[in-house]
Amino acid sequence: MKKFLIGIHCAIAVACVPLCTIAAPVVRTIKQTQASGTTARLQTINVWNGHGVAISFYEIGETIKKVWLDDPSQILLDTDGCLEGLDQNCRNPGAGLIHLRRINRVNIPGLPQTSTTLLTVITQSSSGERKAYSFRLATSNGNPKYSQVVIKNDVVREQTTPKPQLQSLVKTQQTINQIRGGIVVAIKSGWINQQDELHQRLQNLIGYLQAGDDISTAAKAASVSQELVNKLIALSNSSDNLIRR
Repeated sequence: MKKFLIGIHCAIAVACVPLCTIAAPVVRTIKQTQASGTTARLQTINVWNGHGVAISFYEIGETIKKVWLDDPSQILLDTDGCLEGLDQNCRNPGAGLIHLRRINRVNIPGLPQTSTTLLTVITQSSSGERKAYSFRLATSNGNPKYSQVVIKNDVVREQTTPKPQLQSLVKTQQTINQIRGGIVVAIKSGWINQQDELHQRLQNLIGYLQAGDDISTAAKAASVSQELVNKLIALSNSSDNLIRR
């Protein structure tokens, strides 16, 4: 019975090995600026025996127009669309994915044998802008680490929040100063008491204005009538005129 149980445990352990391999990540991500442009660094893509690797440009929305593989003696290249230089009768070149497959080395006269080769990809965006990508392809042995390389857009678009115009800020501050001036006049005249709830509501009104609310929204939020606001502004203007005289 013990031998039977041990056999079951061993069978389970052996069965888990393929599952762990299947659960391994199959997608490798390369940022667009890592493979193209002035900040690019030559990215190495491995191709294993019996395990093809695809390079996808789908996420960045660019169309592959042309490719060059410097040493085709060990790696075969295919795409999901016809390309200039690969297909003689390609009238409308364009693809979104490149598939790489390793083969036994073929001796090509005049071509030196190397362990790596260069893949150059020319793409075009929807706006017509062309970009060049360079990848180092290397043949590898052992367990494959990925089956797809995804080129991802890493250009961060700044979220621009609408900034209040200077003129609007100046006008708001003028309104606040006028309301404050009117409150001072009203307190001196005995019409408003600093201990009253109305005085607190007027302070709330000023706070809402400073937070960026327009005068009608701020007055409504502070439970202050627009008529009172207009009277305070008028009091401030009258006081200013008396001082100037």
